[in-house]
Amino acid sequence: MRTFLAIAALAGLSATGASAADMTGPVAGSAYDWSGFYAGAHIGVANSRIKATDVRPGGGFYTDTVPPNGTDFNFSDTNVAGGAHIGYQAQWHPFVFGGEATWTATGIDKTITSPYFPDSDTETTKIKHYATVVGRVGYAFDRFMVYAKGGYAGGEVSFRAHDCCTLAMAVSYEQSAWQNGYAVGAGVDYALTNKLVLGVDYTHIDLGSKTSTGNNVFDDGSLGSNPEHFRTKARADVVMATLSYKFGN
Repeated sequence: MRTFLAIAALAGLSATGASAADMTGPVAGSAYDWSGFYAGAHIGVANSRIKATDVRPGGGFYTDTVPPNGTDFNFSDTNVAGGAHIGYQAQWHPFVFGGEATWTATGIDKTITSPYFPDSDTETTKIKHYATVVGRVGYAFDRFMVYAKGGYAGGEVSFRAHDCCTLAMAVSYEQSAWQNGYAVGAGVDYALTNKLVLGVDYTHIDLGSKTSTGNNVFDDGSLGSNPEHFRTKARADVVMATLSYKFGN
């Protein structure tokens, strides 16, 4: 969070200075102007770390043999991710200021055997997709640009617990919820032509934590007598290859 605040402060100070000056475009002699709207697609790899905590035991996945509070299930998965982005930026001498929105689907889907009941229980987490809205501050070297970014991130995180064997029928708990957090990152872009821009982007996504309550559901659809209360915390580090089309000149 300290990194995010520092980047946000830098972006705010830079934008204030830029608004007070004449936005004259690229530095004299530059062959490329980064100003304008752009849109494109990205694809890459996401490495996730998710923790699910049983914050109020008493449901079908808790017995006296498990610690009464703070029961944790930890997940890590590396998988493909990809989506679309759109943004706008303006160049002032070598500095480039802008904003960008992204949507990304991920293949993050990890199942583990319960450390408490390994013969009967499994737990599964997913980050189905996430979105970001960030500010960007860049420095252009003609057709190359390096940038830093920071802003909002939100995503859909799901957790499922499944007890397959200890009862006459299997029982499951499953909840999926949107979680809010922040995104920080950096990258480099190269203007392959006046319209097409290739890039490599790194983003750290922190989706915060959220507590959800849900019923235990048996195979026949009946509900258990005690609901579950799980808190999920999700983070991911994402590296993307990007391809953008710049509109206008």
